[in-house]
Amino acid sequence: MKKRLLDLGKLAHQLKKQGKLKQAEETYQELLNLDRYNTYALVGLGDLKRRSRAFEAAIGFYRECLSVERDNWHALVGVGDAHRGLKDLDKALDAWFRCLKLRPYDYKTMTRVADCLKKKGDFEGSKKYYFMALKKNPCDAFALMGLGQIAVSEKEDDKALEFFERVLETSPNSVIALTAAANIHRKRQAFKEAIPLYDRALKINPRNSHAWHGKADCLRGKKEFTSAIGAWNKALENGMDRRVGLSRIGDSYIRLNDLSMAETNYKKAMAIGYDKYAFLGISKIHEMRGQPEKAIEILSMLVRKEPKDPRIYVESRKLINKYPDMVKTFSMSDGAHA
Repeated sequence: MKKRLLDLGKLAHQLKKQGKLKQAEETYQELLNLDRYNTYALVGLGDLKRRSRAFEAAIGFYRECLSVERDNWHALVGVGDAHRGLKDLDKALDAWFRCLKLRPYDYKTMTRVADCLKKKGDFEGSKKYYFMALKKNPCDAFALMGLGQIAVSEKEDDKALEFFERVLETSPNSVIALTAAANIHRKRQAFKEAIPLYDRALKINPRNSHAWHGKADCLRGKKEFTSAIGAWNKALENGMDRRVGLSRIGDSYIRLNDLSMAETNYKKAMAIGYDKYAFLGISKIHEMRGQPEKAIEILSMLVRKEPKDPRIYVESRKLINKYPDMVKTFSMSDGAHA
């Protein structure tokens, strides 16, 4: 019987590694039928349920394992991962802190804790655990990425770039690190540095909408508007928010003085839902066509809708200064010329 249980456990593990999940589940279940309290089978079934995002079912198997063996490390890790899948971060942390008591030097669990604390907004606690993980594994890409993302949130771009570059030293094909580093260069308008990084990311994953969007924004910054439109269309094909992408394309057509195509794209964006940038673009088109009253009408609506928006205020102010005789179009309560 002992050999039979051992053979079934090995077979289930092998099937799971091969991606034959249904057969693996059946084998784990057969093992469990022979030994109701087999912790290996319980953890295996929990892992399979978690992989299929059946998190509640996974937790059930892990808990059953823990009722047999209170400090089963693999079950505790699984419980934490499943609670994270359910977005119950506090319960995930409880499980992982127990894991660290059992294996204080496990850097992967440290990184899990750090990720969770980052999501909760506890950046100091998160950094503590990321640095603990790096002491054990200085090349841990997950810890380095996490520290880079925190640095971005804290507006420490130089520090963030250092972390992303360290990731790329050991993982040169990390699309996330390539895109993150490129985003910092783009923010600094260092387009020559950003575009090659986006291109590297796109060579690895041509369907990365974030990289296409970032590249398009750089091309717009270089005043290469036709190329920017092409890149934004690629971003849209691969899942970029359609309203945002269409408004960006409309902006680029305005810069090319193709008002008809600009209007077409703005209207497509507006058909999806309210988008202030699309309305601002349409207002600009009216002004360029010598229809200031229509432009002011749209801006007046935007001011009423978003009275504290600085971009709307600036555009309204420009138009009022250019056409002071039309200032009465705005209601004093709108705040457009306050």
